[in-house]
Formats: sequence, structure tokens, C-alpha cells
Amino acid sequence: MELEQKIQELQERHRQLRTKMNANHDPFVLKLPPEIASHIFVLSMDNLKTPYRFGAVCSGWRQLARTTPQLWSRLAFSLPRRMNSTLIETLPHLVVDWLERSGGLPLSLQVSYYPSDLAGFPQRVLLSIIDALKQHSARWHDVLFNIPIVCLQHFCPISPPKNLQKFSIFNTADADAAATHFEPPRFSMNAGPGPMAFTMDAIPLKAFDVAWDRLVELVVRNTSLDGVLQVIRGAPLLEKCSLVSLSPSTVDVSEMIIHHPHLRKLDLFRLQTDVFTKIINSLELPSLKSWSFDSLEENDIAETATSFLKRFGSCLTTLELCQDKAPPVTDLTPLFQATPHLQSLNLVGEGLSLVMDDILERLSASPSHSTSQTGGNTGFLSKLQSLEFISRSALSTWSYIPLIFQWPHRKQLNLAIKTHTVTISDEVSSELVQLVDQGIKLLVYDLSKRKDYLHVFREHGILESRN
Repeated sequence: MELEQKIQELQERHRQLRTKMNANHDPFVLKLPPEIASHIFVLSMDNLKTPYRFGAVCSGWRQLARTTPQLWSRLAFSLPRRMNSTLIETLPHLVVDWLERSGGLPLSLQVSYYPSDLAGFPQRVLLSIIDALKQHSARWHDVLFNIPIVCLQHFCPISPPKNLQKFSIFNTADADAAATHFEPPRFSMNAGPGPMAFTMDAIPLKAFDVAWDRLVELVVRNTSLDGVLQVIRGAPLLEKCSLVSLSPSTVDVSEMIIHHPHLRKLDLFRLQTDVFTKIINSLELPSLKSWSFDSLEENDIAETATSFLKRFGSCLTTLELCQDKAPPVTDLTPLFQATPHLQSLNLVGEGLSLVMDDILERLSASPSHSTSQTGGNTGFLSKLQSLEFISRSALSTWSYIPLIFQWPHRKQLNLAIKTHTVTISDEVSSELVQLVDQGIKLLVYDLSKRKDYLHVFREHGILESRN
């Protein structure tokens, strides 16, 4: 017993000495007024472990860290796969302690729970953690939950968040199981104000009882079209909308056109043709400035997209087309003609090399002459300021690029081409290098070599750029 007591005394003396030694490493922070020292800590915070690292230096730093709420206003954790019984019982208390130290500041939360990794995790402990988060729900500011859909109802806030900016929720259970879950547990904000940004993945929208009147940004992935158009209709302030991998609606959708005056950015990716068509046939977006989509594999998509833009007098300035397979219609001239104010055009994918070849040829032609059977070239993308092409496929119209920049209204064009196959003659390569030297914003990037092709050609000549 005496030996054990001696060991404990020595350990205590060792801790005290370490505290004094660590304090000596800090000649100024603890001598500053607490509010200044706390501000230094906040400015030095680079990740969520920082509060504990501050506290490990010495007792003075530990006390200062504990009394600086800004250090504790962000909490992110994922329940670990392996957890001993002591940690399991302690975890809820750690969460409570962390949240209490944050004072009354707005909270940023990121909580992840993957049931496949935590078989046998005590349900009561999980509910205790959730309850601790809910006790501070009035302060939720930026929230991200990675949780199985069956837990959704347990995360409903006790007090409505007063100023919820971002709310993101992702289903971590089996996606097929979620798709067949016809009566999902509801998530309710208790009639409080809704978020300004909402992101959801693999959860039916009907699971949410949320006000959308403050919504500015909407992202919906991996679910059905059910409820999506209703949310857009009920969000008068919506400016950005991204819809990805949506299956057809399981119920009848209203045929009434949604006239949305504020929506400026629309992204539609990996949608079945009927879903894509249903969405754009339901929307009228007079303020739309940016549109991205990737459904060109069907014959009528380009025609439907063109009709969509013409319906409300398009003011579109940014268009991004993504396509891995060659579209059946390579002439997208009608689509481009429906975008007279287009300033930025991005083409991404294997299937758009012929489209890019056609664009380069048409841009190179004299504004007063016709170059194809589709009509005159006058005014073709006349306001274009940026053109980017990213693909593994090769282009065949490199020789048209020098001709593009001979026209005064094209000299400000920013042209970036990034491909895995760059095959350009010496003569054309030299002309392109000269354009860059003249200040033309031109980039030819070899993705296979991860090098700027024109830079290599200028520095080392043809042999280096080919090898």
C-alpha cells in the first residue's frame, strides 16, 4: 500500500512539473487579457481536435480553452466501429459537456451513424446522444446528419432552430431498402423556420415536414420525383436547385407550370428521360442564368431542352453539357441558338468531341459568312467569353483555333481544352504557342501526361511534347 501511495505521489508531482514546464513554453498568451488570448485560440483553430490540443499544453491553457465558447461551437463525430464499454457509457457525457461549453453560440454539427459498422451498439446510448443534440436544437446553424432512415424521427428538434442556415441529411442504410420504405418516419421542424440550404440523399421528400419559405438552395439525390416539384413551388426564394438520380414519381404530378422568378441555377444529372422531361416541362424560369445537364443520349432531349429555353425567353449565360456516350444528334445548333446571351460553355465527357469540333469550326468562320447547311454563322455564340472541353476523346479541328482568334470579338475568349489525346501538327502547335505569347487565354492540357501541352512544346519542342 505504501508503495502504491508513493507511486501516486510521484505521478502527481510529475504532472505538476509537466504543467510548469509547458507553461514556460508560453511566455505571453497567459499574460494577455483573457478576451485577447481567447481570440488568439480561435484564430489558431484548424480542426475539431484543436480544443483538446490546447487543453493538453498546461492547466492555464486548459482553463482558457474551456471558457472560450467559439472553440466548442463545432462538433463532428462518427460512432467508431470498435468501442469498449467504458467509452460507450462515456460518449453521451462527452457530447453534453462539449455542447454546454459552446455557450449560446450557433452550432455546426456533423453526426455520422452507420448501422452496418455498429452491430449491437446499445440503442439507449444512441438515443442519449441524439437527445443531447436535440436539447440544443434552437441553436442549430449548420447541420449534417449521416444516419439510417429509421433514426430520422428521433432527430426532430425539441425547439425550432432560430436561424438554421444549412441542413443536410444522408441515409446510411441500404438504398434499396429505403426505396421500398413507403411510410418513412417523419422529420418535423415543429413549425419553426426552415433552412436556407437543404441537401438530402436517399430519403423520400415526404418524410420531411419542413417550411420551405426561406429556402435558397436545394439538392436532392437518389430518391423519387415525389414531392420535388411541390418543394420548388413552395420555395419562393429558391435560387439554386440540383436534382440527381431521381426515379419517376409514384403518384400523379400536377400539370400546372411552375413560374419561378428567382431560380438562377439548375443542375439535372443522371435522370431518366421521362423524369428529365417532366421536370423541365413543369418549370418556367425567367431568371435562369446557369444550367447543367447530362441527358443527351435520347433523341428528343436536345429538342426538349431547346423548347424549355425558348418558352420563357432565355437569359442563360452559363451552360454545361456532360455526356459519356455520343448523342444521336451531334448538331446542337438549335440549343445554342436558344441561348443568345451565353457567356460560358462547358462540355464534359466522351460523347461531345464531335459537338466541340463543330463549335470550333463555326467560331472560326467569318461572322458574315455561312459555314454549314444549318444556316449563317452571324451571331453564333457572339457573347461567348469562356469555352472549356474536358474529355478522353480526341479533337480533329485544332487548325481552326488560330482562325478563331483572328476576329476582334473573339480575342477575349478563354479557351481551355483538356483531353487524353493531343495530336497537333508542328505548324499548328507553333501558331497556338504564338497566340499564348500574344496574351490569348488558351490552354491545351494533356490529361494522360498531366502537362500543359503548349508549355512543353515551347520549352522542349516536338519530340518532348509527343513522348
